[in-house]
Amino acid sequence: MKWLRTLILFEKGNVINSADWATVHDSYVRSIASVHHPLGSGALTLRRKMRLPNGQWQRNGVGFLRSHFLRHMQEVEKWEAEGGVDLGRDRVQPPIKLYPSLEDYRESITSDFGGFDFITAGAGGYRVAIEWETGNISSSHRSMNKLAIALAHGILQIGVLILPSRLLYEHLTDRIGNIGELSGYLAMWEGLKATVDTGLLAITVVEHDHLTDDPALPYLPMGNDGRAKEGRAKI
Repeated sequence: MKWLRTLILFEKGNVINSADWATVHDSYVRSIASVHHPLGSGALTLRRKMRLPNGQWQRNGVGFLRSHFLRHMQEVEKWEAEGGVDLGRDRVQPPIKLYPSLEDYRESITSDFGGFDFITAGAGGYRVAIEWETGNISSSHRSMNKLAIALAHGILQIGVLILPSRLLYEHLTDRIGNIGELSGYLAMWEGLKATVDTGLLAITVVEHDHLTDDPALPYLPMGNDGRAKEGRAKI
């Protein structure tokens, strides 16, 4: 699998020049490059999407990519996965206005945010969270929002979302999160820089090495990522 680019949406406190950021970025880029299909081939070769007789598309699942990336981070790069991050319901909400009374009001937090795919810490003490996109585009927005909130509260100092290029997206399960659909919202997350004392928020874009129409190469197995479950129901 290819690393294409890393976008730094914001950075505060010189995290970008820290050893922790350089080390974790080098590690996860190597882990991206370790994702091969077929296994041991040295590259990620995917079957090109194919239209089925019923009009549906056959594409590749994404769980395989995520699981091989995470395994390399821990088994080869030797990052130790930590426990979850608590973005609990007891956070103090900012005051907002009620209308028409114009009274100050704080809405209670009544839902949990869920964990991150991978949490670790660098030698310099910076806590790092990495999300690998396996859901639809709304999942990408949730991941970015969770990372930004954790950075703003000082729970994390480095937050990264890894997601497909637009070209890779075409051959993965329908509606998987991708940089093409997220690109119009980058200014919004960049604007959250003022809420952070020390932190870095990044998006890394990845892509396949090769495409093939060879029927001997199986599609990557499909899970419930993106709209895969809905697609199977249609079939």
